[in-house]
Amino acid sequence: MKLTLGEWQTVAACLSSKPAIRKNEWGTKALNLLADINEQTLETLEYDYNRLFVGPNKLLASPYESSYLNIEGTVMQAETLKVRNFYYHEGLQVDMEGQMPDDHLQFELEFILYLIRFEEKKEVLHLFLKNHLLKWCEIHCCKIEEHSRNPITLAFAYLLKGFLQQEKLLMEEEGAVIC
Repeated sequence: MKLTLGEWQTVAACLSSKPAIRKNEWGTKALNLLADINEQTLETLEYDYNRLFVGPNKLLASPYESSYLNIEGTVMQAETLKVRNFYYHEGLQVDMEGQMPDDHLQFELEFILYLIRFEEKKEVLHLFLKNHLLKWCEIHCCKIEEHSRNPITLAFAYLLKGFLQQEKLLMEEEGAVIC
């Protein structure tokens, strides 16, 4: 589903209303990019998105953890199964498992959002961040910064960087070991 210019402006306004985003350096950068969206931006978004994350050529910013953390840089490896085991431990599994690797960024972020809702799952959240998202997402965002040609894809890389930066700070404040 493609959003119209007006819908993107609504998304930008909604994000702008969040103090945590406005106060974060990366959030501010993202909001500045989203404020300048125009019709040309929307025309090039799908191409840039596919070039970065889908293919058919080599992905410039693979959205899979395993492509960053295993030696061959391939997906559906041991890293994927480790992520799956985290989901299973919490009684969850990816819808239509096996059709898309469990270590896709969308699933990992959805899992994080699930865990954030429960105070008693804070330890699992910290462990998952430490062992997974914080190990590869910075590199992923850097690849988007390097290869993106569209302000929207770049803005969302900045939002992701800001989110992870905030989570890391919260973990440090709570005394979690991050190394």
